[in-house]
Amino acid sequence: TATVGGFTFVFGLGGIHGSVESKVIESTDECVVVDLDVSSYYPNLAITNGFYPAHLGASFCDIYKHLYEQRKTYAKNSAENAMLKLALNGVYGDSNNQFSVFYDPLFTMSITLNGQLLLCKLAEHLMQIDGLQLIQVNTDGLTVRTHRDNKHKIDLVRESWEKLTGLELEEALYKTMYIRDCNNYIAVYE
Repeated sequence: TATVGGFTFVFGLGGIHGSVESKVIESTDECVVVDLDVSSYYPNLAITNGFYPAHLGASFCDIYKHLYEQRKTYAKNSAENAMLKLALNGVYGDSNNQFSVFYDPLFTMSITLNGQLLLCKLAEHLMQIDGLQLIQVNTDGLTVRTHRDNKHKIDLVRESWEKLTGLELEEALYKTMYIRDCNNYIAVYE
Protein backbone atom coordinates (compact mmCIF):
# COMPACT_ATOMS: atom_id res chain seq x y z
CA THR A 1 0.00 0.00 0.00
CA ALA A 2 0.95 3.63 -0.38
CA THR A 3 -0.91 6.63 1.02
CA VAL A 4 -0.60 9.85 -0.98
CA GLY A 5 -2.53 12.99 -0.12
CA GLY A 6 -4.72 11.01 2.30
CA PHE A 7 -5.69 8.42 -0.35
CA THR A 8 -4.49 4.83 0.07
CA PHE A 9 -3.47 2.88 -3.03
CA VAL A 10 -3.49 -0.91 -2.68
CA PHE A 11 -1.28 -2.85 -5.09
CA GLY A 12 -1.93 -6.53 -5.80
CA LEU A 13 -1.33 -9.30 -8.28
CA GLY A 14 -4.66 -8.55 -9.99
CA GLY A 15 -4.34 -4.79 -10.19
CA ILE A 16 -4.52 -1.56 -8.22
CA HIS A 17 -7.40 -0.62 -5.93
CA GLY A 18 -8.38 2.15 -3.56
CA SER A 19 -11.49 4.05 -2.57
CA VAL A 20 -13.03 6.40 -0.10
CA GLU A 21 -15.36 4.34 2.07
CA SER A 22 -18.91 4.71 3.32
CA LYS A 23 -19.55 7.98 1.52
CA VAL A 24 -22.01 9.60 -0.84
CA ILE A 25 -20.22 11.73 -3.42
CA GLU A 26 -22.30 14.14 -5.51
CA SER A 27 -21.86 16.49 -8.42
CA THR A 28 -23.20 19.97 -7.72
CA ASP A 29 -23.46 23.23 -9.63
CA GLU A 30 -19.86 23.90 -8.54
CA CYS A 31 -18.30 20.41 -8.63
CA VAL A 32 -18.33 17.44 -11.02
CA VAL A 33 -17.57 13.74 -10.53
CA VAL A 34 -15.49 12.42 -13.43
CA ASP A 35 -14.74 8.76 -14.12
CA LEU A 36 -11.88 7.89 -16.47
CA ASP A 37 -11.71 4.27 -17.59
CA VAL A 38 -9.04 2.87 -19.92
CA SER A 39 -10.59 1.25 -22.97
CA SER A 40 -9.93 -2.53 -22.85
CA TYR A 41 -7.00 -1.83 -20.52
CA TYR A 42 -5.18 -5.14 -20.12
CA PRO A 43 -5.48 -6.23 -23.77
CA ASN A 44 -4.39 -2.77 -24.94
CA LEU A 45 -1.41 -2.74 -22.58
CA ALA A 46 -0.24 -5.91 -24.32
CA ILE A 47 -0.97 -4.58 -27.81
CA THR A 48 0.54 -1.12 -27.29
CA ASN A 49 3.66 -2.31 -25.48
CA GLY A 50 4.32 -5.46 -27.50
CA PHE A 51 3.78 -7.85 -24.57
CA TYR A 52 3.08 -11.45 -25.59
CA PRO A 53 3.43 -14.95 -24.17
CA ALA A 54 7.03 -15.83 -25.08
CA HIS A 55 6.15 -19.18 -26.65
CA LEU A 56 3.56 -17.60 -28.99
CA GLY A 57 5.80 -14.95 -30.55
CA ALA A 58 5.34 -11.30 -31.51
CA SER A 59 2.58 -12.05 -34.05
CA PHE A 60 0.37 -12.60 -30.98
CA CYS A 61 0.07 -8.79 -30.66
CA ASP A 62 -1.11 -8.44 -34.25
CA ILE A 63 -3.85 -11.04 -33.73
CA TYR A 64 -4.81 -9.52 -30.36
CA LYS A 65 -5.06 -6.08 -31.98
CA HIS A 66 -7.21 -7.49 -34.78
CA LEU A 67 -9.66 -8.87 -32.18
CA TYR A 68 -9.75 -5.50 -30.43
CA GLU A 69 -10.36 -3.62 -33.69
CA GLN A 70 -13.09 -6.13 -34.57
CA ARG A 71 -14.74 -5.55 -31.17
CA LYS A 72 -14.91 -1.79 -31.82
CA THR A 73 -17.08 -2.41 -34.91
CA TYR A 74 -19.95 -3.70 -32.73
CA ALA A 75 -22.25 -1.67 -30.47
CA LYS A 76 -21.22 -1.72 -26.81
CA ASN A 77 -24.23 -3.69 -25.61
CA SER A 78 -24.29 -6.22 -28.45
CA ALA A 79 -23.65 -9.94 -28.03
CA GLU A 80 -20.76 -9.74 -30.51
CA ASN A 81 -19.06 -6.99 -28.50
CA ALA A 82 -19.51 -8.97 -25.27
CA MET A 83 -18.10 -12.12 -26.90
CA LEU A 84 -15.01 -10.31 -28.16
CA LYS A 85 -14.52 -8.55 -24.82
CA LEU A 86 -14.61 -11.95 -23.11
CA ALA A 87 -12.12 -13.34 -25.63
CA LEU A 88 -9.73 -10.40 -25.13
CA ASN A 89 -9.92 -10.42 -21.34
CA GLY A 90 -9.92 -14.22 -21.17
CA VAL A 91 -6.50 -14.36 -22.82
CA TYR A 92 -5.07 -12.15 -20.08
CA GLY A 93 -6.77 -14.23 -17.36
CA ASP A 94 -5.60 -17.50 -18.88
CA SER A 95 -2.03 -16.22 -19.05
CA ASN A 96 -1.85 -17.00 -15.34
CA ASN A 97 -3.45 -20.46 -15.71
CA GLN A 98 -0.81 -23.19 -15.92
CA PHE A 99 -3.19 -25.38 -17.97
CA SER A 100 -3.82 -22.72 -20.63
CA VAL A 101 -2.13 -22.36 -24.00
CA PHE A 102 -1.61 -18.67 -23.05
CA TYR A 103 0.25 -19.44 -19.79
CA ASP A 104 3.16 -17.09 -19.22
CA PRO A 105 3.51 -15.47 -15.76
CA LEU A 106 5.93 -12.85 -17.12
CA PHE A 107 3.28 -11.75 -19.64
CA THR A 108 0.70 -11.59 -16.82
CA MET A 109 2.88 -9.54 -14.49
CA SER A 110 4.15 -7.25 -17.29
CA ILE A 111 0.57 -6.21 -17.92
CA THR A 112 -0.50 -5.97 -14.27
CA LEU A 113 2.53 -4.05 -13.01
CA ASN A 114 2.65 -1.63 -15.94
CA GLY A 115 -1.09 -1.10 -15.61
CA GLN A 116 -0.77 -0.17 -11.96
CA LEU A 117 2.15 2.17 -12.53
CA LEU A 118 0.46 3.95 -15.42
CA LEU A 119 -2.70 4.54 -13.35
CA CYS A 120 -0.50 5.91 -10.55
CA LYS A 121 1.05 8.31 -13.04
CA LEU A 122 -2.41 9.46 -14.12
CA ALA A 123 -3.50 9.87 -10.49
CA GLU A 124 -0.30 11.75 -9.63
CA HIS A 125 -0.89 14.34 -12.34
CA LEU A 126 -4.60 14.70 -11.57
CA MET A 127 -3.91 15.15 -7.84
CA GLN A 128 -1.89 18.27 -8.68
CA ILE A 129 -5.12 20.04 -9.71
CA ASP A 130 -6.19 22.37 -6.88
CA GLY A 131 -9.26 21.11 -5.04
CA LEU A 132 -9.37 17.74 -6.83
CA GLN A 133 -10.39 14.75 -4.71
CA LEU A 134 -9.42 11.23 -5.75
CA ILE A 135 -12.43 9.03 -5.04
CA GLN A 136 -11.52 5.63 -6.48
CA VAL A 137 -8.88 3.77 -8.42
CA ASN A 138 -9.77 0.27 -9.56
CA THR A 139 -7.76 -1.90 -11.99
CA ASP A 140 -8.52 -0.01 -15.21
CA GLY A 141 -9.48 3.51 -14.23
CA LEU A 142 -10.17 6.10 -11.59
CA THR A 143 -12.80 8.53 -10.39
CA VAL A 144 -12.25 12.09 -9.17
CA ARG A 145 -14.30 15.06 -7.99
CA THR A 146 -13.25 18.60 -8.85
CA HIS A 147 -14.56 22.09 -9.41
CA ARG A 148 -16.31 22.42 -12.77
CA ASP A 149 -13.94 25.30 -13.55
CA ASN A 150 -11.08 22.76 -13.39
CA LYS A 151 -12.64 20.21 -15.76
CA HIS A 152 -10.47 21.50 -18.61
CA LYS A 153 -7.39 20.68 -16.50
CA ILE A 154 -8.56 17.08 -16.24
CA ASP A 155 -8.95 17.05 -20.02
CA LEU A 156 -5.37 18.32 -20.46
CA VAL A 157 -3.97 15.65 -18.11
CA ARG A 158 -6.05 13.05 -19.91
CA GLU A 159 -4.75 14.07 -23.35
CA SER A 160 -1.15 14.11 -22.13
CA TRP A 161 -1.49 10.65 -20.52
CA GLU A 162 -3.12 9.19 -23.64
CA LYS A 163 -0.33 10.57 -25.82
CA LEU A 164 2.35 9.17 -23.50
CA THR A 165 0.80 5.70 -23.15
CA GLY A 166 -0.92 5.17 -26.51
CA LEU A 167 -4.04 4.18 -24.55
CA GLU A 168 -7.54 5.68 -24.64
CA LEU A 169 -9.48 6.94 -21.62
CA GLU A 170 -13.28 6.80 -21.75
CA GLU A 171 -15.04 9.44 -19.66
CA ALA A 172 -18.27 9.28 -17.69
CA LEU A 173 -19.76 12.06 -15.55
CA TYR A 174 -21.60 10.95 -12.44
CA LYS A 175 -24.41 12.77 -10.68
CA THR A 176 -24.00 10.71 -7.51
CA MET A 177 -21.91 7.84 -6.17
CA TYR A 178 -23.04 5.76 -3.22
CA ILE A 179 -19.85 4.07 -2.05
CA ARG A 180 -19.35 1.35 0.52
CA ASP A 181 -15.86 0.46 -0.72
CA CYS A 182 -13.83 -0.09 -3.89
CA ASN A 183 -15.91 -3.03 -5.15
CA ASN A 184 -19.32 -2.06 -3.79
CA TYR A 185 -20.82 1.17 -5.07
CA ILE A 186 -23.62 2.56 -7.20
CA ALA A 187 -22.87 5.32 -9.69
CA VAL A 188 -25.67 7.39 -11.23
CA TYR A 189 -24.80 9.10 -14.51
CA GLU A 190 -25.20 12.87 -14.75
